[in-house]
Amino acid sequence: PAADPAGPVTSNATAPAVDVDRLKRPRAVVLAETPRVAITTPAVRGSINLKGARLDDLVLLRHRVTIKKNAPPVRLLSPSGTTDSYFARFGWAGNGVALPDKNTVWAADSTLLAPDKPVTLSWTNPQGVRFQIRVAVDDGYLFTIEQSATNASATPIVLRPSGLISRTGASKDIDTWVNHVGPIGVFGSGANYEIGYPDLKGIKPGFFDAPFGTSTKAGPNYFDTKGGWLGFGDLYWLAALIPDQNAQVHSGFQSEGDVFQADYASTPVKIAPGMIARTSSRFFAGAKEVRLIDKYQDDGGIANFDKAIDWGWFQIIEKPIFYYLDILFRLTTNFGVAIILLTLTIRGLLFPIAQRQF
Repeated sequence: PAADPAGPVTSNATAPAVDVDRLKRPRAVVLAETPRVAITTPAVRGSINLKGARLDDLVLLRHRVTIKKNAPPVRLLSPSGTTDSYFARFGWAGNGVALPDKNTVWAADSTLLAPDKPVTLSWTNPQGVRFQIRVAVDDGYLFTIEQSATNASATPIVLRPSGLISRTGASKDIDTWVNHVGPIGVFGSGANYEIGYPDLKGIKPGFFDAPFGTSTKAGPNYFDTKGGWLGFGDLYWLAALIPDQNAQVHSGFQSEGDVFQADYASTPVKIAPGMIARTSSRFFAGAKEVRLIDKYQDDGGIANFDKAIDWGWFQIIEKPIFYYLDILFRLTTNFGVAIILLTLTIRGLLFPIAQRQF
């Protein structure tokens, strides 16, 4: 049997504390410190850290750090304790009950996560409450996270599912008016491109940084919405939390020093003895490949997920041109030739107007 909602999430909801590990070690050392579940798909390779149930080790197999033939793949996620840590963690908040935290070591029912091969992580607290996280992955960059809590204790408990992304250091890519880089989220009808790393560090944005009366402010920025998504975007890469699109959530961004965090908390649920509560969310970690992003929006029901790419005011023109250029590149396998053909196409379409002008 399912649990009942215990009340709405409000702006007074407590956000998860910023997850910080100040002791820095080499990545290979950190990866060897804890038990892990391997991740293998056509698009990514990495592992899940069983200590803290973190997705904290991921490289993108289809993308290289340079154009050199033997260049290594792009690394997106790194474990806490490294200089460039970047990871996601899912859990619960509540009072009067022992909860799994970043130091909890989970048990896994498999040593491998792959498409069509999900992994379930389990941990039971001293009161008899059993927590489980079922992780599945597709052949792209989308992880499905199904959390459950079974109350085998003698008293009711109230839990609030939550998730976070922690990132050490701002992006090396440049944030501009025409291409947003940094914290990004959909908190309603459209994407919020107004929050930058300096805002979260407590630097009050100037007029030209956040014009037209936006809601951006210095320090934490939080919103109460239904569904939506949030995370951190680089020029080409994205890590994003995607709560249940029908759930009321309290979500936003905060920071502590150079550690930036995106997090959300869902509606609290009351779980009576013998009852179970379940919630489902998703986590995107990968390249901002346009066709794949559009597929997750159209087929996966993630509202405004195409806004992960900052197309700007002229999206209605830019996006069709992008798709046409992509088709030309796939046909010719040469971007130089593709651009020439695109130029000839546009010149041909505009020739009647140009001829009349002459």
